[in-house]
Amino acid sequence: MSGNIQADGNITAAGKGQACIPTASKNAQFRKLKNIPANALCFDCPNTRPTWASTTYGVFLCLDCSAAHRSMGVHLTFVRSVDLDEWTQRQIDAMRIGGNDNAKKFFRKHGCTDFHTKTEKKYTSKAAVAYRAELAKLVEAEAAKRGEGTAAADASSSGNNNLFDNADAIMKKSMEDEARARVDAARNGGSSAANNSAGVLQPSAKLASQMAGAKGKLVTPTGTPSPTPP
Repeated sequence: MSGNIQADGNITAAGKGQACIPTASKNAQFRKLKNIPANALCFDCPNTRPTWASTTYGVFLCLDCSAAHRSMGVHLTFVRSVDLDEWTQRQIDAMRIGGNDNAKKFFRKHGCTDFHTKTEKKYTSKAAVAYRAELAKLVEAEAAKRGEGTAAADASSSGNNNLFDNADAIMKKSMEDEARARVDAARNGGSSAANNSAGVLQPSAKLASQMAGAKGKLVTPTGTPSPTPP
């Protein structure tokens, strides 16, 4: 069991300081979640009946993949044992709102087609950042409904409580912002180049016949280098 026992007998989840729910309630909620077909397979590999989970992404993992998650650090993924650890309601909410199916659809849509290799690359991607941020918002919104949330716990920036749609909207806005920034940079770069060239003395030459009192020779304005004889 991972957690800390408080003076009142409540168990707090490791690293968060939030009271864990009774074990019977945890087990009852997980029985429902495990019955969802997508949750019966490890999110990162083909192993069946996963008994670990990442509360950061709301996905179920096998023992081997949970070790890979631990090696990435809690700043990227926070791992719990479904059977051995005690859980807070927020953590179980993350599994209920998230789930393997939601995460798989989202990651696949945003460029992750190989779920069984390059695990760290997947969880450090822009898609992963958007997904875990939106999941955290929705978890806090659920806590607020129970009177546990904070003033910063809005359902989401769009007011929608659909994880996939909200995270997808974040990714779309991010891509639009990046495209706009590239266009602005190109425009600014072009303007700078034009401004720089405007301040450079451009060599020029005139035929002698075009200048008053001159005949039969090429004349260059003052400050222009003289042509080199052949």
